[in-house]
Amino acid sequence: MPVVSSKVFNATLDASALILPKYAQIIRYDENAFFGINADSNRNRACRKIWTKLERDMIARYLGEAQDMIEQVLMYPIGEKWFVDEQHKHSRRFFTQWSKVRALGVRAVSNIALSVALNHTSDPATIPATATSVTDMDEIHFYQAGTDVEIYPSEIEISGGSLTASFPRARLVKEDSQENPETGWPYADTGPSGPFIQEIDIKRVYTDSSDVGEFVWPLGFSNCPECGEDTKPACGYIRSSNSGVITLLPDTSESCMYYGASEIRINYSAGKTIDSVAEDAILHLAHALMPIEPCPGCDPIRTLWTQDRSVPEELTVDRADSLFGVQEGAWRAWIYATKNKHFRTTWL
Repeated sequence: MPVVSSKVFNATLDASALILPKYAQIIRYDENAFFGINADSNRNRACRKIWTKLERDMIARYLGEAQDMIEQVLMYPIGEKWFVDEQHKHSRRFFTQWSKVRALGVRAVSNIALSVALNHTSDPATIPATATSVTDMDEIHFYQAGTDVEIYPSEIEISGGSLTASFPRARLVKEDSQENPETGWPYADTGPSGPFIQEIDIKRVYTDSSDVGEFVWPLGFSNCPECGEDTKPACGYIRSSNSGVITLLPDTSESCMYYGASEIRINYSAGKTIDSVAEDAILHLAHALMPIEPCPGCDPIRTLWTQDRSVPEELTVDRADSLFGVQEGAWRAWIYATKNKHFRTTWL
């Protein structure tokens, strides 16, 4: 059935599942230099230029654009995304817009612990053991205290109802210190007045299955139709997680008369966990899309960007048909997307 409308809610502030710390690791760039910090470790690298916020923002923007392009071919998200109020014509079975459905429901957030103090004695910084009833580590997220700016740990462990985690100093720059000077923030300035955060919030991000969807009568279903719409809650059943085949049923407290509804709306999460192959595809396509080099004055990243932007003198027919472009990085991403695309059957 055709999708009438859909809204997406991404799980993180990063537009791409390839987060910036991971990008820095893949291109073998010192994280301190990448996130605007002047540390001795910078000098141990072939390129020790301090990145600026403008340069990091450009990377993030094109990583997000590249992922969006790849997902349109794959027909499923990379990483987890939540979709709300996706509207379809009422049918006993229907395909969600996106494959790889994980769960039915809406994105929900609950607090595990707020304003937890960071110990900056060493790098990475640590937090004290924190009690939690959450057992799925994928549901645990960390934020700069009082904000929705996510912080990514290098290590996390849950044991006996107790949570511990470590955070590289490079990832702890305050939101209001993102505009670092060209020389970088002093690495050792970890005091309260310095550029590094002192506290984090720990939260659970999960799918709330109490709001699966609803049946919709666009013009009312009484004997006297009126403007607006009538809705009634629904529960749901995933017939095929891989293909996103769903059946919506009347809420247990309601009657089967809901089958007379003309539309249905569904809320769900979908996506495939990102792996190294997907990371490479996003990175190379992002470079191919960038009109200017991401970090002027740094030879290693310039070499990689130049390779991804290169175009061969002769094009094969397949390469000329690539919807991403004919540059080397675009072609590599196109091969990944077409090879991993999910094909659905027409039978429901």
